[in-house]
Amino acid sequence: MSQSVATSATASEFVRIPNCILRTLDRTSVDLFLQHDDVEVPVLYRDAGYPLSEDRAKGLVEKCGDTLFVRARDYADFSSDLVDSLEHMLEEEMVPTGERFELLQCAVSMEVEQSLRMVNSDNYVAQTKVIGRQIVGLINHSELLPADLFDIVRHDHHTFVHVTNVAGYLTLLAKALGFSDSRELEQLAIGGLLHDLGKRKIAAEILNKTAALSPREWEIIRQHPQTGYEELCMRDNVMHEQLMMVYQHHEHLDGNGYPVGITAEEIHPWSKMLAVVDVFDALTGERPYRSPLSCDEALEFLASKAGTQFDKEIVACWTSAMRQT
Repeated sequence: MSQSVATSATASEFVRIPNCILRTLDRTSVDLFLQHDDVEVPVLYRDAGYPLSEDRAKGLVEKCGDTLFVRARDYADFSSDLVDSLEHMLEEEMVPTGERFELLQCAVSMEVEQSLRMVNSDNYVAQTKVIGRQIVGLINHSELLPADLFDIVRHDHHTFVHVTNVAGYLTLLAKALGFSDSRELEQLAIGGLLHDLGKRKIAAEILNKTAALSPREWEIIRQHPQTGYEELCMRDNVMHEQLMMVYQHHEHLDGNGYPVGITAEEIHPWSKMLAVVDVFDALTGERPYRSPLSCDEALEFLASKAGTQFDKEIVACWTSAMRQT
C-alpha cells in the first residue's frame, strides 16, 4: 500500500468510481486513489496490477466508503473489464440496487468518453442496446418506484449521469403510462441513452460554462438535437421512434421549442415522454451555473408548463408516480 500524495495533480484530475466496481475485477487495471478528509487531492492507495481476490475486494469496498478515485485520464481503461462483467453484477442480489445502477452509470460514462474521441459513435450506439436492456431488467427485477430511483441516482451535471438517469426515469414513466412489453421498454430506454448524442460535438467550455451563454453559444447548444439526428438517421439499427426522441426532445407543444418549432400534433409521443423526464432530471441535477431544485420544486415547474411546453397527461402521470410510496 502506498500513501504518497499525487503531487502536482489537482482534484479535478480525478474521478470518483463506484466501489462495487472492485467486485468485478481480478486486479486493479489502473492506480486507485483515496480521498482523505484532511487533503484536497486523493492519495495513491493501490498500484495498477494489484491482485484483487474476493476478500481483498470486499475489504476495499468496506474501507473506502465513497472516497475511491482514479485519474480522469485512466477512467476509460475500466471499460472492457466493467462491460464484460456487468451482466453478472446486475443480477447479483447481494449488491444493493443503488450500487448496480451506479455501475450502469459508470459503464455509460466510459462509452460516452470514448465516443467523444472517435469520428463516429458506432461503439456507443451498440452499447446502448446492452445497457438499455440492463436498465429495464434492473428496474423490472427490483420493482423500483420513481421516488426510489430518484433517491439512488447521482445528481451531477455530467452527460453520462444525465442520460442514464433519463433512461431509467423514462422506463418508469412508460410503465406508469401502461407500457408493459419489455422489448418496447428497452427501445425507449435506448432512446433515452441516445437523446443527447449531439452534445458530443459541443465544446466542453460551452457545456460547462458558469456565466450566461452568448447568443452564438446558445445557438450552438440549440443545434444538438439536429446534430444527433443527422449522426443517427442513416443507421439501420436505430428506430424511427428513437430518431424522433433525439430530434424532438426540446420541442414544445405550443411551437416555442427547438430545433424546428413544431407543435403538439407533430411531436412523437415518445418524444413528449422524454421531454418531461429530461427536464425533470436537468432541474434536479447539479449544473455549473445553478444549484439543483428539489423534487417537489421540479414537479411544480413541470406543472406550470403543462399544456404549453409539456403534455398535461404525461406531467400528471409523472407527478403521481413520483409521489407514490
